[in-house]
Amino acid sequence: MSEGLRVRHQIPALTLRTFDGRSVSAWDFKQRRNRVIAMLRADSPKSWGFVKELVAHAADWKEKEAVGLVVFQKVPLTGLPTALSPEIIAGTDETGNSIARYLGAQALGADGLQRQGVFVADRYGELYAKWIVEKNDELPNVREILKALEQIEIACEECQPTTWAMDG
Repeated sequence: MSEGLRVRHQIPALTLRTFDGRSVSAWDFKQRRNRVIAMLRADSPKSWGFVKELVAHAADWKEKEAVGLVVFQKVPLTGLPTALSPEIIAGTDETGNSIARYLGAQALGADGLQRQGVFVADRYGELYAKWIVEKNDELPNVREILKALEQIEIACEECQPTTWAMDG
Protein backbone atom coordinates (compact mmCIF):
# COMPACT_ATOMS: atom_id res chain seq x y z
CA MET A 1 0.00 0.00 0.00
CA SER A 2 1.44 3.41 -0.91
CA GLU A 3 1.89 6.03 1.77
CA GLY A 4 -0.47 8.52 0.11
CA LEU A 5 -1.06 11.63 2.15
CA ARG A 6 1.77 12.68 4.39
CA VAL A 7 1.42 14.03 7.90
CA ARG A 8 2.38 17.71 8.19
CA HIS A 9 1.40 18.34 4.55
CA GLN A 10 -1.69 20.05 3.15
CA ILE A 11 -4.80 17.91 2.67
CA PRO A 12 -6.17 17.70 -0.87
CA ALA A 13 -9.50 19.05 -2.02
CA LEU A 14 -12.57 17.22 -0.76
CA THR A 15 -16.16 17.73 -1.83
CA LEU A 16 -19.11 15.66 -0.73
CA ARG A 17 -22.81 15.72 -1.56
CA THR A 18 -24.92 15.54 1.61
CA PHE A 19 -27.92 13.26 1.74
CA ASP A 20 -30.18 16.32 1.49
CA GLY A 21 -28.44 17.48 -1.72
CA ARG A 22 -26.02 20.17 -0.48
CA SER A 23 -22.43 20.32 -1.67
CA VAL A 24 -19.88 20.62 1.16
CA SER A 25 -16.16 21.14 0.79
CA ALA A 26 -13.45 20.61 3.40
CA TRP A 27 -12.30 24.12 2.53
CA ASP A 28 -15.66 25.55 3.66
CA PHE A 29 -14.16 25.33 7.17
CA LYS A 30 -10.70 26.73 6.39
CA GLN A 31 -9.32 28.93 9.16
CA ARG A 32 -12.41 28.25 11.27
CA ARG A 33 -12.52 24.58 12.28
CA ASN A 34 -10.33 21.54 12.55
CA ARG A 35 -11.48 18.66 10.37
CA VAL A 36 -11.92 14.96 11.01
CA ILE A 37 -12.43 13.32 7.63
CA ALA A 38 -13.61 9.71 7.45
CA MET A 39 -13.77 7.76 4.18
CA LEU A 40 -16.01 4.79 4.93
CA ARG A 41 -17.65 1.77 3.30
CA ALA A 42 -21.40 2.26 2.85
CA ASP A 43 -22.14 -1.44 3.36
CA SER A 44 -20.21 -2.02 6.59
CA PRO A 45 -21.76 -2.34 10.06
CA LYS A 46 -18.34 -1.34 11.46
CA SER A 47 -18.59 1.93 9.51
CA TRP A 48 -22.10 2.59 10.78
CA GLY A 49 -20.93 1.94 14.36
CA PHE A 50 -18.03 4.33 13.82
CA VAL A 51 -20.41 7.09 12.69
CA LYS A 52 -22.59 6.45 15.77
CA GLU A 53 -19.49 6.91 17.95
CA LEU A 54 -18.66 10.19 16.18
CA VAL A 55 -22.21 11.42 16.79
CA ALA A 56 -22.05 10.34 20.44
CA HIS A 57 -18.99 12.59 20.87
CA ALA A 58 -20.48 15.65 19.14
CA ALA A 59 -19.89 17.75 22.27
CA ASP A 60 -16.17 16.90 22.05
CA TRP A 61 -16.04 18.01 18.40
CA LYS A 62 -17.68 21.28 19.34
CA GLU A 63 -15.27 21.82 22.24
CA LYS A 64 -12.30 21.11 19.97
CA GLU A 65 -13.71 23.41 17.27
CA ALA A 66 -13.83 20.48 14.87
CA VAL A 67 -16.21 19.23 12.23
CA GLY A 68 -16.52 15.63 11.14
CA LEU A 69 -16.87 15.01 7.40
CA VAL A 70 -18.02 11.46 6.74
CA VAL A 71 -17.66 10.38 3.12
CA PHE A 72 -19.20 7.29 1.51
CA GLN A 73 -18.86 6.26 -2.13
CA LYS A 74 -22.61 5.62 -2.24
CA VAL A 75 -25.52 6.30 0.11
CA PRO A 76 -25.71 3.68 2.88
CA LEU A 77 -29.06 1.91 2.65
CA THR A 78 -29.25 1.18 6.37
CA GLY A 79 -27.36 1.41 9.63
CA LEU A 80 -26.62 5.12 9.94
CA PRO A 81 -28.05 7.20 12.78
CA THR A 82 -31.20 8.98 11.64
CA ALA A 83 -30.07 12.28 13.15
CA LEU A 84 -26.55 13.64 12.92
CA SER A 85 -25.36 16.57 15.02
CA PRO A 86 -24.33 19.84 13.31
CA GLU A 87 -20.70 18.86 14.00
CA ILE A 88 -21.00 15.75 11.80
CA ILE A 89 -21.72 16.10 8.07
CA ALA A 90 -22.22 12.92 6.05
CA GLY A 91 -22.48 12.52 2.31
CA THR A 92 -21.18 10.83 -0.79
CA ASP A 93 -18.37 11.15 -3.28
CA GLU A 94 -20.01 9.11 -6.02
CA THR A 95 -17.35 10.02 -8.58
CA GLY A 96 -14.67 8.73 -6.22
CA ASN A 97 -12.39 11.69 -6.99
CA SER A 98 -12.03 12.85 -3.39
CA ILE A 99 -11.76 9.28 -2.10
CA ALA A 100 -8.93 8.58 -4.58
CA ARG A 101 -7.06 11.71 -3.45
CA TYR A 102 -7.12 10.50 0.16
CA LEU A 103 -6.97 6.69 -0.09
CA GLY A 104 -5.41 6.23 -3.53
CA ALA A 105 -7.09 5.14 -6.78
CA GLN A 106 -6.53 1.48 -5.91
CA ALA A 107 -8.88 1.92 -2.91
CA LEU A 108 -11.86 1.95 -5.28
CA GLY A 109 -13.01 -1.53 -6.22
CA ALA A 110 -15.96 -3.12 -7.99
CA ASP A 111 -17.58 -3.96 -4.66
CA GLY A 112 -16.93 -0.57 -3.01
CA LEU A 113 -14.00 0.71 -1.02
CA GLN A 114 -11.11 -1.67 -0.53
CA ARG A 115 -9.72 0.62 2.19
CA GLN A 116 -11.14 3.02 4.71
CA GLY A 117 -9.43 6.00 6.28
CA VAL A 118 -9.69 8.66 8.94
CA PHE A 119 -7.73 11.91 8.66
CA VAL A 120 -7.34 14.74 11.16
CA ALA A 121 -6.39 18.17 9.85
CA ASP A 122 -6.08 21.53 11.55
CA ARG A 123 -8.07 24.61 10.61
CA TYR A 124 -5.46 25.52 7.98
CA GLY A 125 -5.58 22.13 6.25
CA GLU A 126 -2.39 20.62 7.63
CA LEU A 127 -2.69 16.86 8.18
CA TYR A 128 -1.91 15.90 11.78
CA ALA A 129 -2.93 12.24 11.91
CA LYS A 130 -4.16 9.52 9.58
CA TRP A 131 -5.35 5.95 9.83
CA ILE A 132 -5.78 3.87 6.66
CA VAL A 133 -7.09 0.34 7.09
CA GLU A 134 -8.12 -2.47 4.77
CA LYS A 135 -11.85 -2.67 4.13
CA ASN A 136 -12.81 -4.90 7.08
CA ASP A 137 -10.14 -3.86 9.58
CA GLU A 138 -10.81 -1.79 12.70
CA LEU A 139 -11.05 1.97 12.43
CA PRO A 140 -9.39 4.13 15.10
CA ASN A 141 -11.32 4.65 18.29
CA VAL A 142 -12.65 8.08 19.11
CA ARG A 143 -10.12 8.56 21.93
CA GLU A 144 -7.28 8.37 19.38
CA ILE A 145 -8.97 10.97 17.19
CA LEU A 146 -9.60 13.27 20.16
CA LYS A 147 -5.94 12.91 21.15
CA ALA A 148 -4.92 14.09 17.66
CA LEU A 149 -7.25 17.09 18.01
CA GLU A 150 -5.65 17.88 21.39
CA GLN A 151 -2.22 17.80 19.74
CA ILE A 152 -3.46 20.37 17.24
CA GLU A 153 -4.53 22.63 20.11
CA ILE A 154 -1.11 22.29 21.73
CA ALA A 155 0.74 22.97 18.48
CA CYS A 156 -1.41 25.86 17.29
CA GLU A 157 -0.34 29.09 18.97
CA GLU A 158 -3.02 31.09 17.15
CA CYS A 159 -5.77 28.75 18.36
CA GLN A 160 -5.52 29.72 22.03
CA PRO A 161 -5.14 33.02 23.84
CA THR A 162 -1.59 33.97 24.66
CA THR A 163 -0.75 33.99 28.37
CA TRP A 164 1.69 36.57 29.62
CA ALA A 165 3.69 36.30 32.81
CA MET A 166 2.52 38.85 35.36
CA ASP A 167 5.16 40.97 37.06
CA GLY A 168 4.50 40.70 40.73
